[in-house]
Amino acid sequence: MKRIALISTFILMLAGCASKQPVSELLTDAANAVNGAGNAQDCAAETFKLAQAALKEAQDAQAAGDDETARAKARLAQTLAKQAKEEAELNAEECERRKNAANAIEEKLNDNVVDELAGGTDLESDDSFKVIYFDFDESFLTSNAVADLQANVAVLKSKPQLSVILAAHTDERGTTEYNLALSQKRGDSVKDHAASMGIDASRMTVVPYGKEKPAALGNREQDYALNRRVEFISR
Repeated sequence: MKRIALISTFILMLAGCASKQPVSELLTDAANAVNGAGNAQDCAAETFKLAQAALKEAQDAQAAGDDETARAKARLAQTLAKQAKEEAELNAEECERRKNAANAIEEKLNDNVVDELAGGTDLESDDSFKVIYFDFDESFLTSNAVADLQANVAVLKSKPQLSVILAAHTDERGTTEYNLALSQKRGDSVKDHAASMGIDASRMTVVPYGKEKPAALGNREQDYALNRRVEFISR
C-alpha cells in the first residue's frame, strides 16, 4: 500500500510540475509541433486545421492573461498536430495521387488557350450553345447529346471565325485523378464528333476540370447528372 501511495504521489508531483511549465514554453512547443507536421496541411487537412485553430486559441488566451486556457489549448494543439502528422503519413500515397492530378489540371489551365484569358474572369458557358450531358462513368454521346451537339455545330458553322473551349466536367464520385482523365475523354469525344460533323478541330480546345467545378451542389442523382457535362465557351 505504501508503494502505491508513493507512486501516486510521484505522479501527482509530475502533473504539478507539468502544470507549472511556463505558458510561453508550451506555446513554443505547440507551434513547433504544428509547423513540423510535414505535409499534413495537404494530406490531413481537417485535423491540421483543428491543430492550427487550437494554437491560435492558446495564443489568444495567453494574450488575454488566461494562462490555464492557454496551457490546455497549447497541449491540444500539440496532440492534434501529432495526429495530423500520423494521418498524413498513412494517407501519403493517395495524397500524392491527388497532388499529381491537381498539377495536371493546373498545367492544362496554364496552356496557351487559357493564357489568353489571363487577368480576365473565370470561364463561363455561352448561352448560344447547349450543354452536352453524359451518363454516369461514360464518355460516349447519347442520342440526346448528339442532337444537342448538332445544334452547337450549326452555331459554329454560322460563325466560322468563332473558336471555342470545351470545358469538360464529371460528378464528384471517384478520385481526382480518375475524374480528370474521364473529363478529358468526354471533351475529346465531343471534339471528335463535332469534327466529324464538319467543324475544324483547331477551332476547339478541350480543358478538363474533373470534379473541381460542379454545376450543382449536392449528392442527389439529379445533381450528379447536371455535373456530367461539356460546356462550349466562346473565345
